Amino acid sequence: MTAHYFGFSFSRALLGVFAASLGLFSANAGAQSLGKCSSFYSAGFAVAQGQVNPAMPALAKPARGVAVKEPNFNTCLVRGTDHTAPSTQFARNDYSRRQAFNANNTYFIVYTGGGWWHLYDANTMQYLRQLSPKVANSNVSNEFHLAADAEPQWHPTDPNILYYLPTNGGTKLLKLDVRTNTHSIAADFAGKLPSWASTARHIWTKSEGSPSADGRYWGFQVENSNFGLLGYMVWDLQNNKLVGSVQNSSRPDHSSMSAAGRWYVTSSDSNGTWAWAPDFSKKKLLLHKSEHSDLALGPNGEDYYVSIDFQSNNGDVFFINIDSCPSVAPTATTATECPRTVLFPTYVNGSSSSFHFSGKGMKKPGWAVASTYGTKASRDGTYPWFSNKVFAFELKASPRVYPLAYTRRVSGGTYWSEPQASVSRDFTRVAFNSNWSAAGDNIDDYIIHIPSTALPGGTTTTKPSHVTGGNSQPMQTSSGPASAVAQGSGVRVIGGGGSTSGGTTSTQGGSGNTSWVSPGERLLRRGAAAMRRASRSLVASRRLRAALFAVPSVAWWHSAFDEDDKR
Repeated sequence: MTAHYFGFSFSRALLGVFAASLGLFSANAGAQSLGKCSSFYSAGFAVAQGQVNPAMPALAKPARGVAVKEPNFNTCLVRGTDHTAPSTQFARNDYSRRQAFNANNTYFIVYTGGGWWHLYDANTMQYLRQLSPKVANSNVSNEFHLAADAEPQWHPTDPNILYYLPTNGGTKLLKLDVRTNTHSIAADFAGKLPSWASTARHIWTKSEGSPSADGRYWGFQVENSNFGLLGYMVWDLQNNKLVGSVQNSSRPDHSSMSAAGRWYVTSSDSNGTWAWAPDFSKKKLLLHKSEHSDLALGPNGEDYYVSIDFQSNNGDVFFINIDSCPSVAPTATTATECPRTVLFPTYVNGSSSSFHFSGKGMKKPGWAVASTYGTKASRDGTYPWFSNKVFAFELKASPRVYPLAYTRRVSGGTYWSEPQASVSRDFTRVAFNSNWSAAGDNIDDYIIHIPSTALPGGTTTTKPSHVTGGNSQPMQTSSGPASAVAQGSGVRVIGGGGSTSGGTTSTQGGSGNTSWVSPGERLLRRGAAAMRRASRSLVASRRLRAALFAVPSVAWWHSAFDEDDKR
């Protein structure tokens, strides 16, 4: 292990001050335009709170750029793209973990079926241009081309700058001025890494990572020309230097810097999800698997991990305060899972659903957005409250939930049809993709616009009412100790409620109803979760095909890849 000094020691009492110093708690977002929805809302509008699932009336696919009323939740919805120009298959925000909107919500980026990235005006929905230095100058080297898995990231304060990597990672971090498609080198890692990284060719996050909210700290996995993992690294872009690195050969599904920049998170289905100190002097076990998740800020600037656990008895959506979790040595192969705060169950009377999470609303700490799809009905034929919709939720026990829109996505498409909502930094816009009730991959991007005052403000940190997972000791509630559970049992602990008997588990769900989960059903649920994870593992082949197709000189490679690959 190579360790480097990391001057980032703050007490918990200073977390809020630190976050404020990054400009993450700005209160003037309400002054920003809502674009097409600027005159939509009446004074004092507030999104209705509730875990509700009203009948969804028919709604014709909106014309691009026309504001319509979401009939169930009264929010303003605008179709942002027309996938037939410039693409023919889909035009959508890339992923829930990637910020679609720039620093002041004047632009948003879209990914298309040809492997190109595109720029739109976020106020008028006007299409602006393809994004790449090769658009401005076709003689620019392919090394600087922006295509497919280039991992574009908006600058946190400059609305005209987009950071990106060479496709599938290279040895440089690049910058693009989106107004002119001119590029520059933000950081060159060559010659600045340890000897074990001498054969590094792909330095990236494997498409799902982000830098810290202030854009200073970047965490990467370092790979050779065959995409074999060599190790991990954290880079300080402000001082243009290596913070820490460690040699490692177990390739994760993806990796990312945490929101506040205090942790580098690697997520692996075989080795679990770990949070590493940036100097790699210690680590913490967040989850025993790799699931759909995101990194977010807590209400006082804490580093949170938000995820779902399909292996838990109730398919819990939960968050972990990474800062407060005990750590182990960096060489440890096992550890106690961090204590978690359960937000709500998803196995409700036989139902289940797929989730994506976005914690990118950094100026509204303590909140996140979820988008769901493929929801299975409960045993009585009804659908649970979170079915096939986009909603905002609070990161605290017994969270407030605010439904924003139905996705109107129907099955029958590929991976690209999965709704993967991405929230803007100030939480006034949420982009999501949908095939809008037509099976297939005719996919466009839709943007929910909400006034900055339409949702509650920040929250205060409260102790969780219940904790699950691994061998963690039960956390204390304000009313006294939780029920005692032997370490190592992995039993869900609920303050004053819940029981286990033999091989069947009974717990109190968020609605107060008792949910019985047999060992057989748990096995089926876990098998379904494994299938979901396997389906997303094939993204590399689809993205590589798209990248090659976007470079004219190698477009002939396009036919060599199977069109049915899914992530």
